Amino acid sequence: MQENDAVYEFGTRIRYSEVGHGGCMTLPALINLFQDCSIFHSEAVGYGPARLKREHKAWVLTHWQLVVDRYPTVGESVTVGTFASGFKSVSATRNFYLRDADGTLIARAKTSWAFMDLAQMRPVRPTADHVEAYGMHDPLPMPPEERHVSAPDKLIPCDPVTVQRHHIDTNEHVNNCQYVQIALDILPEEPNVHLARVDFRRSAVLGDRLFPSIARVDERTIVQLCDADGGVFGIVELA
Repeated sequence: MQENDAVYEFGTRIRYSEVGHGGCMTLPALINLFQDCSIFHSEAVGYGPARLKREHKAWVLTHWQLVVDRYPTVGESVTVGTFASGFKSVSATRNFYLRDADGTLIARAKTSWAFMDLAQMRPVRPTADHVEAYGMHDPLPMPPEERHVSAPDKLIPCDPVTVQRHHIDTNEHVNNCQYVQIALDILPEEPNVHLARVDFRRSAVLGDRLFPSIARVDERTIVQLCDADGGVFGIVELA
């Protein structure tokens, strides 16, 4: 797919640490691989996390949409790639893809981001340099979706989860993938997920208590993660 400079990709093999008991890559491992790819891309174009931190800026993830046609197995060779697919005001979209050794697309994702001024803790427009460094590529085809993940009125509360050190990333808040892992861990049965959507509403930090609640709507499982007052940290939808 790397037909222009806007696309960043690399080849890798699925590690034992990335698979579940069935020998296939887990959903959190796939999300982490996509996340790593975006970090490597940013480093390659000169706008990695360290530079943005010096500038007191950050791209903050606000939404995931993932489609998984097949989870690769341990030891399998794959190619992971990413590219920016749009910039508008303070926001951006980025696509990800995973291909097997035959070049078949087996997973893809669309993500939405907001460019933040960390000193003022508010969204700001990225400079032309921040945008032009990435270039743009036509977006991948994705299923139509509503703008936000919504939770039904009636949800079943679950035991609270306290944010631990292993949940925290270099931004000093809960890593995006950890919201999905927490959601999966509280479900009574392991789901076979081929479509996932996640809204990130607010950052949780070390010591915060997350109060999960779950609902089943048609073929979808929805997990909402809130604070003690009902303020939403994130909503995870799995199908």
